[in-house]
Amino acid sequence: MNVTRCFIAMAVTDEVKRRAQNLIDKLAASNADVKWVEPDNMHITLSFLGDITPEETIDVSRAAMRGAESVSSFDFMIGGVGAFPDITRPRTIWLGMTQGHDAFCQMQHAIAEELATIGYPETARKYHPHLSIGRIKRLSSQVERLTELLEEHAEFEAGVSPAMEANIYASQLERRGPKYTLIGRAELG
Repeated sequence: MNVTRCFIAMAVTDEVKRRAQNLIDKLAASNADVKWVEPDNMHITLSFLGDITPEETIDVSRAAMRGAESVSSFDFMIGGVGAFPDITRPRTIWLGMTQGHDAFCQMQHAIAEELATIGYPETARKYHPHLSIGRIKRLSSQVERLTELLEEHAEFEAGVSPAMEANIYASQLERRGPKYTLIGRAELG
């Protein structure tokens, strides 16, 4: 069976990506063992779908379109830096959302509800919109320095992006990392 790993996400502007890369350059000075996200791969995930068939892609696209059109377009601001599970034990480093958080969560929920009608159950975890910028590959003594740098840049601002459409991406793992291909769009109402 031919399947593709897919997810639904919101793109961010080139300016946000540029500023995020500038922050990554500063955080990388910690020498912690982190796999930093390439600017071309920066996005805010709305729903991870896993492996789906080409036939399922059509249903997913339609569900995403129904969910997205129920929400008006809006602007959101990327800012603040943090980590999952927390800043003292970072595994995933992210930029948060300082404006448009509620609208973003509303959009994610509307899309998730539509996906649930076609067999993609909503996750039990509370949705936390964020822009992942790095993942710790191996814990080391440099993580302490990384935590200090995260604290120093807690008020970081990456800028504003418009939320006008949710994108459906196929993800293919290559030697250099994941490659994302846009396979569908769902415009907001």
